Amino acid sequence: MSKKLKVALSILIITILVIATVKQSIRLHNSINGVQFPTQQSRQLSKSGIYNWMTVGELAKKFGTKEEKVFELLGITPQPEDYKLSILALRKKYNITSEEMLKGLKNVINYSHQNGGKHE
Repeated sequence: MSKKLKVALSILIITILVIATVKQSIRLHNSINGVQFPTQQSRQLSKSGIYNWMTVGELAKKFGTKEEKVFELLGITPQPEDYKLSILALRKKYNITSEEMLKGLKNVINYSHQNGGKHE
């Protein structure tokens, strides 16, 4: 191979590598820009300070009531593993809509206020 051919092939390979690198960088940049950061609305179910990641035990403690009563007010017949699941996981497991879950959480809050439960 002549020296000119070797230089031409090297330039071609370098050009292909640069184009591939730029393409991957653009894809990575677009992927990073596509990430949706959590907002107050996506984390909080209501203005009462109830979050999707909370468990029934945390709700019961927050509102000064028993876990069984919280499940009853949410309209869920609990299984043993349900005590460790978050509100979001329970909603998905039992196919409960957001509106139904909010209604159940309002029932928990109202029950707490009627029976002298605490609200932190």
